[in-house]
Amino acid sequence: MVDNFRSSIIAHKEQAMINGSVGGDNGVTLSEVPFLAQVNIRGNADDKKFVAGVKKITGIKIPTDPNTYVTKDDVTIFWLSPEEWQVVGPVDAQDDLVAKLREALDGLHVAVIDVSGNRTTLDLTGAQARNVMKKSCRLDMDPQSFGVGQAVQTRVGKAPVVLQMLDDQPTYRMFVRPSFAEYLVDWLLDAMGEYHHSA
Repeated sequence: MVDNFRSSIIAHKEQAMINGSVGGDNGVTLSEVPFLAQVNIRGNADDKKFVAGVKKITGIKIPTDPNTYVTKDDVTIFWLSPEEWQVVGPVDAQDDLVAKLREALDGLHVAVIDVSGNRTTLDLTGAQARNVMKKSCRLDMDPQSFGVGQAVQTRVGKAPVVLQMLDDQPTYRMFVRPSFAEYLVDWLLDAMGEYHHSA
């Protein structure tokens, strides 16, 4: 159950994100998606029992290509390293996900850890989102280089993030640690400023 009185680490930045966003066909918006379930799993992708166990619970065959993710319904699995993945699910679903994954993978040499409190999530979307990201991240943001289905561990500004290309609007989803979250919001709002002034 979602606690209506709970607030995220950057709840106080919500109005600034609303004010700093630019609507319309040439705009860009920044918003937080708090409290998503995030579960870290470690195992062997060559172990058929491990792969089958994860698929039984998530409906997804774990991605084995570096810097990719796979989504089915409201669950996504990110490749983080050859033996590490992150499962992202609906708000507050982490206890259920952890329990079911641990049961399905019982007896295998694996780790299943709830890391939901380790990162909050920011979405940057709109026609100018790519230009904002080009100013904020060293990665090549052209669609042929970083497109839907890709996710990388990188830096936006000076904040370490897991950066996901969510859709081709484009929408960039950033999973960021609480200690960097306010800094990242301020960085992105500053980078969005020129579009606000020209709107």
